[in-house]
Amino acid sequence: MRDLTIERTKGETYQSNDWTVYEHATYPPSSVLAGQHCRVLIRTGYATPEAALADYPDAVMLEGTTWTPIDSIVAHLPGDDDFGYDDLGYDDF
Repeated sequence: MRDLTIERTKGETYQSNDWTVYEHATYPPSSVLAGQHCRVLIRTGYATPEAALADYPDAVMLEGTTWTPIDSIVAHLPGDDDFGYDDLGYDDF
């Protein structure tokens, strides 16, 4: 069974008063985000949560959001300060 939620439309670069259906999973071992929560937008543009529930009756309606800021998702990855072109020998040109 798919893990679906119905919630207000909100993401890193978008937000609206529409209702959206999201699927929730875990990033696979092959991903740099392995083991972390993965949220995928399935369908958006619903005027009411009831309309979304009619199309996705197994989904759970939420008052809040499951959106997670990108900074907390990628915090474990090396940043720009961790290495640069100098580390790769490009300063020789």
